[in-house]
Amino acid sequence: MLDALILLLLFGAAAFLWTDARRAAEVARRVGDDACRRSGVQLLDQTVSLHRVSVRRAESGWLQLLREYRFDYSRDGSDRHRGALALHGTRLVWISVPQPAVPAVPAG
Repeated sequence: MLDALILLLLFGAAAFLWTDARRAAEVARRVGDDACRRSGVQLLDQTVSLHRVSVRRAESGWLQLLREYRFDYSRDGSDRHRGALALHGTRLVWISVPQPAVPAVPAG
């Protein structure tokens, strides 16, 4: 009986961690896609990849996972550059993408 309860708890914890990781990855993909669109570049492969996971204390005092993701983007379709972002839980902490191009002001 106790073995079944422990197994059920382990399965529940694994399911929770898996769904939390999938939700964070989807948020990261959406944030990366939006940032690339605003910067006028293309998110390549329409995906982000998990680079690093650490534990940090949230503003509430609870420990939460800080996940860092990497992604590739292209300015003109023939180049490839690396971008990155970090999520604390599902909240964006920082992102690294190019700044939007500013149109040149004609002299005179």
